[in-house]
Amino acid sequence: MTVTAKIFGDIDNIIETVDRFKIEPLFSEEKNRRQNKIVSTLLDDNEILKTLSHLIAFSQNSNSEIVEQVLKSGKFDRAFENFKIDKVVKLNPCDIADEHWTSIKGIRQQAKLFHIVSLARKIKKIGSFADILNQTNIPTTIRTENDIEIFWLGFDKLLATLKNNKIPFFQSTTSLLHFLLDIGYDCVKPDLVVMKVAKKLNIVDNETGDKNFRKTVRFIQEYSVDRKLRPSIIDFYFLIDEGQMGAKKFVKPDFYKKRNDSN
Repeated sequence: MTVTAKIFGDIDNIIETVDRFKIEPLFSEEKNRRQNKIVSTLLDDNEILKTLSHLIAFSQNSNSEIVEQVLKSGKFDRAFENFKIDKVVKLNPCDIADEHWTSIKGIRQQAKLFHIVSLARKIKKIGSFADILNQTNIPTTIRTENDIEIFWLGFDKLLATLKNNKIPFFQSTTSLLHFLLDIGYDCVKPDLVVMKVAKKLNIVDNETGDKNFRKTVRFIQEYSVDRKLRPSIIDFYFLIDEGQMGAKKFVKPDFYKKRNDSN
């Protein structure tokens, strides 16, 4: 058995084990949401700014469940004029803090307000983020090994553009993959939790470093092509397996108790 085949089998086992402990209908609702999320052909800069801003809200180790509540309330969006880019570029982050911080402080850091306004101004300056994204020719779905190659060529092209234009927050592999995952591309965000699973499975030797992040995401894409599953579904199982705060609710507590008992 090859190393790849062995790891593929281990991922199969994670999926089978999680499935035995899933809480319905919550589990299937989230799995279906991920399965059915596709990249919109009508994506515009307002939507992109909103998506990027929501990801900034979740960033820097904020409590994901608290941030989720802030976003669901709609108060964050209102603080930024519902992300109409022409309006956001004129906002003063200090005014946003004065008027809205009490209701959105779950995002933890006021500096994020400055980053979001700065982001809007950068997007406005470069013309159209949506056009730049489309010009990279990143495949919206990955079905073959060749699609994976094209994905990474386009990804590097997009990353270089963002770095050249000093787009705040999204000049790293992890943050850009998070954005692409969020709008429906076939990839995963190699965060701390996903990387812990990747190391445990021997996909990588180390949980940190750009080379390891890319190796992990690519391996998950290869597994997804082989098993005809979407990477976002594998991401879901990895988050549950390692007990990410926001993912624990999808399985019965016995899932983690059983593991702790066996350790």
